[in-house]
Amino acid sequence: MYLEKKTEREIEEKIRELRESECLVIFGAGLVALEVGSCLTEKPYEFKIAYFVVTEKKENPERLLSVPVIDLAAASEVIPKSATIVIATMEEHLETIVGSLRERGYFHVIPLTFNNDLWEGIRERHYREYRLSQGKAYGRLEEELERQPLIPQEASQESPAERKTVHLYTAKCHVDKELKEDVSRYSFTIPIQVGAALTEKRICEVCDNVGENISHKNQQYCELTALYWMWKNDMSEYLGLGHYRRYFEVEEETLRRLAESGIDVVLPIPILNIPNVRAIYERDHLIEDWKVMLEGIRKLSPEYVESTEGVEKGRYYYAYNMFIMRREILERYCSWLFPILSYCEKRSGREGGGYQNRYLGFLAERLLSIYFMYHEGEYKIAHVRKHFVDNSLLH
Repeated sequence: MYLEKKTEREIEEKIRELRESECLVIFGAGLVALEVGSCLTEKPYEFKIAYFVVTEKKENPERLLSVPVIDLAAASEVIPKSATIVIATMEEHLETIVGSLRERGYFHVIPLTFNNDLWEGIRERHYREYRLSQGKAYGRLEEELERQPLIPQEASQESPAERKTVHLYTAKCHVDKELKEDVSRYSFTIPIQVGAALTEKRICEVCDNVGENISHKNQQYCELTALYWMWKNDMSEYLGLGHYRRYFEVEEETLRRLAESGIDVVLPIPILNIPNVRAIYERDHLIEDWKVMLEGIRKLSPEYVESTEGVEKGRYYYAYNMFIMRREILERYCSWLFPILSYCEKRSGREGGGYQNRYLGFLAERLLSIYFMYHEGEYKIAHVRKHFVDNSLLH
């Protein structure tokens, strides 16, 4: 479990820096800043934020979380150079912001950008408190596995051929960006080319257009064409899915121990949405798609309506369609998921590329949360951090 312990030490160190800061400032005043600010000012942290800083005031609010929002010019007058500045924006703005801060003499910078691994670790502790406030448990994969007796392979009565198989796939596409980071530590995962039916170029040995598949629908279904292929073509005891830029922070040994455990499902650390999941979906996507999804749930799976409302009004959801599940649970999940998506697809009629035409993938992220909210008392669920492959200036 080396990776998990190493990451935990790094997170502890950064939290200590934030706690010991003489002046804590957040750069940003958008949604990421609101979410980071909410997380840091609530339990278990309860930090005090002095200012939110933006490059220019323009249409930014006067206050955020009752804290003043000021521009860089004003910041130079009131914020000491020793301040700790948390950058809470999207990744693409990071390099420019760091440069602007350094020009003004601010060098103690901690990036908590949207996909940042550190932000995920800090958010995980907030999510644990969120669960506890609802009277619900929270389990981390590494903690759950530590409770399991470790059976050395040489002591196992099973032959290698008899041991349970865990196939963790990594969805890749022929149009993916080139990665600068070495991801060879995840070489035990299985690359699967999604949308293989839409191109003659081959980048993986495993393609989602072989056997029973919906590869030709990849522009709308995104990584779900890999999920569908796994459902129909891979009979392994455990199946998992990640992305070429998002990997579960696990080692091969972790997966072996998972197969020997009583854990049913592994999910990533959820995404924080303020004020709630539905409001942020409406901000970022087409609310008409959401309404059709609700209609599909009411008609096809009315017993899930209460859980759907819980996710809508809640602050967290499982993003990216990432998971590791027992085969029988994946079977049940897919048998529930794909009919709802098909219902949405028939009523939308949208085809082709474009960001919003990926709506079935976006809806499925929320449907994953709805499904496991409904079944959380039935399945043993554990959580694990993911690693985002970030090619930006700071990590």
